[in-house]
Amino acid sequence: LIASALSAPVVELEARQACSAFKLVHVSGTTEIGLGTVGTPLSIALAAAVPGTTTKSITYDTSAEYVVTVAAGAAITASYISSQAALCPNQRFILSGYSKGALVLHSTTLSSSLKAKVAAVLVFGDPARNINRPWPINSPSVDLKPRGGSSNSQNIASFCNFGDVFCWPLGANLLAHLAYPTDGRYVYSVIWSC
Repeated sequence: LIASALSAPVVELEARQACSAFKLVHVSGTTEIGLGTVGTPLSIALAAAVPGTTTKSITYDTSAEYVVTVAAGAAITASYISSQAALCPNQRFILSGYSKGALVLHSTTLSSSLKAKVAAVLVFGDPARNINRPWPINSPSVDLKPRGGSSNSQNIASFCNFGDVFCWPLGANLLAHLAYPTDGRYVYSVIWSC
């Protein structure tokens, strides 16, 4: 009982500290764990660009199965955003997904009130890039050439390296798909429009 009473203020303090202005929610690609190869440098670059930004990696089954695990990952992502929004009502979210993680974001369904809390969506090597699939937030357009600049009205960017076997039409280059860890510096124009 004493331990429980003494730990209550710590839990409350941790909850308050978790309420940063922005929270990056990253969904990793196939076979990755944690933030993975793309989420790690993206998190570092974002924290440098927007000090105080915190990060959450979505834990889901990243095995090479793309129906059941993607749906489960989408449900986990939506549940996390919902619970975090309840804990931190003023926090805004930056959603990010790499490869299979982009498919998870495509499948994530958010309520209107949660959509309003999403500041940006960034996907890297998105296998569904050239397929008409719904995005988890309402957006004026998807910036398919984010390296070429972004207007303030665009808050969704799809990064696809030339020849990427998964997102480039007729692409055949696996190395291009694995090169996104160096692309974190390109997200600033999207983030600054938040």
